[in-house]
Amino acid sequence: MPPKDFALARASTNEMTIVDNKPYLPKLFVTLESSNGDSGSLNGNNNDSSNIVDGSKTGTNISTHHSRTSILSAVIAILFHDTAPPNDLEDSLKVKTVSGGNTNALYCITGFNRIKTDYDSVLLRVFGAEGMIDRDVETCTFAKLSEAGIAPSYHGRFGNGRVEGWLENFVPLVVMDFQIKSNMEAISRQMARLHHGFRIPEELTEWHDRSNPGLWNQIFSWMEQAKKIDPLNGYKSKGDSERAKRLLDISLIEKELMWVKDSVVPPNSQVAFCHNDLLPANIMKHSETGEIRFIDFEYGGVNYVGFDLANHFNEFAGGTEKKSGEPDYSLFPDESEQRLFIRAYVGECLSMISNTATTTTTAIKNEDEDEEEEIQILLKEVHA
Repeated sequence: MPPKDFALARASTNEMTIVDNKPYLPKLFVTLESSNGDSGSLNGNNNDSSNIVDGSKTGTNISTHHSRTSILSAVIAILFHDTAPPNDLEDSLKVKTVSGGNTNALYCITGFNRIKTDYDSVLLRVFGAEGMIDRDVETCTFAKLSEAGIAPSYHGRFGNGRVEGWLENFVPLVVMDFQIKSNMEAISRQMARLHHGFRIPEELTEWHDRSNPGLWNQIFSWMEQAKKIDPLNGYKSKGDSERAKRLLDISLIEKELMWVKDSVVPPNSQVAFCHNDLLPANIMKHSETGEIRFIDFEYGGVNYVGFDLANHFNEFAGGTEKKSGEPDYSLFPDESEQRLFIRAYVGECLSMISNTATTTTTAIKNEDEDEEEEIQILLKEVHA
């Protein structure tokens, strides 16, 4: 399923195209509710707190409300693209806003258990961050992650979003959950499965190139944007401009970045498909079994394994769940906790290598060396 298939579907006159065995309806959009609060309100009452479910995230919530009618139209069109839905289906479904969608608007639609034997709820995602994320590439990637059992199930896509599986009985972690040893080990094992077990399909290698870790593309893209800022009028306030003039030396920072790239990061650092955004809200835990699942792979791509691990360690300090955004670095994992985490990670990788010949081998390069040496290699890359 190359991303170009989505573009071809948009250029077609067809209302629906099957892309990689899933429906794509490019002309169907979920719209904002009407200002008078008629049929657009969720379950008829936008102010009913029962319509808010913290089933995916915590943090800043997307405040936009979309029309219940258009939400259900999109879900039903996707799930029943090849068969007629029951006549009374729409009246029996419940739509709830999922709190904390920082980039997207999220809705849980419940009530399918009388006609669907394998699930009762689905998640509808209305895309945000327009222009920042290539949704063709991102959806193709999500579909493949879903097929690999890493991401939730993928049901299909519409004009401004998609329908995904709902993780029943899973709840998002919070910052303090990272301090629990069993959670650390479970998260590390799931990261190992992502890095070491997911094979990038051939049709996506143009966008997920193992020879080109995304860290540098992103950083130097931001550097180019910073260099274009007008030092007098490009900041929000006069005070910001004065501080930037006094403290910010863009040319020096650029030189330091080049030094880090060329001299600090080990030249043979391990690369893999990484999540790149493993903050607490993107890590789900089953309330009974303790199983860990990752969600929201929008920033996923080929990167340094050490970066994904180090970035996750930074998330121990939190900040995104606070209005101030201020992290608490007293929560940052100490050396023993980092070793605990990486030991579980290495153990899972080596276990995968011994159990199957079909996993990737780049996440652990030296599988014949002892576990301690692998831990030291990863710690060096994390600290870089």
